[in-house]
Amino acid sequence: MMMLGFFAIALKAQNASVGDEQNKLLENELTLARKAASYVIINLQDKSISLKAKGIVLRKWGIQSSKSWGRPVGPAPYKMTKKSALSQPKRPDITPGQEEKKTKDKEKKEAFNLGVLELKDMPIHYDLSFDENIYISVRPKTKRFWPSLMNIGKTISWFAYLPMKTIWHVLKKKPFTEIEIVMKNEKDAQGVYWSFLDGQSTIIYQPKTN
Repeated sequence: MMMLGFFAIALKAQNASVGDEQNKLLENELTLARKAASYVIINLQDKSISLKAKGIVLRKWGIQSSKSWGRPVGPAPYKMTKKSALSQPKRPDITPGQEEKKTKDKEKKEAFNLGVLELKDMPIHYDLSFDENIYISVRPKTKRFWPSLMNIGKTISWFAYLPMKTIWHVLKKKPFTEIEIVMKNEKDAQGVYWSFLDGQSTIIYQPKTN
């Protein structure tokens, strides 16, 4: 609680020297820091994605580049409703009876190894869906052949598919936002996927352009 108090004081101090959009970002983060177990900040201005809890940064990843299409979003909390990928993570089966026979130290080691294996199994190309028709596609910067080929396909679909999607949403009178994020490497893309939980609160800071 003491750390959260220091965090609140720091936010108020910053509020005196930043613009309205950043004020909203800081105020909304303070609200999440007080009530959410963990939350994510996607900051397209400083090119970072942060997993945080009580104002403390648990993990932070750098964004190589990003682009957006459609309705601009404000720095408000949104709920992550779905994450999808062509290759979903495969989790090994665990037999409860066998696990109960292991010693506590060995169980801890097994749990640690399982976590590492799960991270390695995370996809590097995936889509994140949020409420209010906000969609984020994530891909890594890579030199490997197949991932690079998928990146080319993502780029082509961005310019070919989104205009048609825009027309469809206009006809339905449902504005949407599409954001593409390129992570600096494959490991960072996997880490972001692993960190996102269904229903997790996320603040997307997309600074306004003149």
